[in-house]
Amino acid sequence: MNIRAKRRTTWRQIQVLNRYSHRSGFHALVLTNVLKISAILALLVGAYLLVEPYLGSYQIKLRAFVEESLPPAYVFPLFYVSESILGMIPPDLFMLWARSRFPETPYLMVTILAVISYLGGITAYAIGSRIEHIPRVHAYLFERHAQHVRFMRKWGGAFIIVAALLPIPFAIASTIAGMVEYPFRTYLVYGLARFVRFYSYALVLFNVI
Repeated sequence: MNIRAKRRTTWRQIQVLNRYSHRSGFHALVLTNVLKISAILALLVGAYLLVEPYLGSYQIKLRAFVEESLPPAYVFPLFYVSESILGMIPPDLFMLWARSRFPETPYLMVTILAVISYLGGITAYAIGSRIEHIPRVHAYLFERHAQHVRFMRKWGGAFIIVAALLPIPFAIASTIAGMVEYPFRTYLVYGLARFVRFYSYALVLFNVI
């Protein structure tokens, strides 16, 4: 097969994959979550720019409250639990905490948060792989997240990457990966996209807010 024929074959494969992803709803899933994260970032930045001129001395008081009332010994375990069980709290709030609590080394703290999130995803995967021993919970999660289960089975690694980067709770995607017995080593590789999410969001949040 010559180079031109190979290119035509590759292009046809891409077209088929694109049509299939459109019919299966994967395109809609990605677009919806891109719009969600854009709206979230816009709201955070807009809210800050709106109230920033009126903060004045309250910024000092707020930082003192964060430093005294929200030490890492409390925040890190809370974040780990959230990232292990259904992704209860948006990671962006923890990144803003890191910037306020450690203004000299915010990206080091973001790295720590990313590692915790990655480990939380592994924990969620382990929970999913063992949840079949609790039939009622297993059946409930399959029914509750039927669409995500379908995407995981059809798209596998692509769905894990989308969940790692976008507002789909990474813990839920990881739990489902365990439930459908997605290969663990492959999950670990695709799950590294979580680090991209934290650094890219931090660049936006830290440089604007």
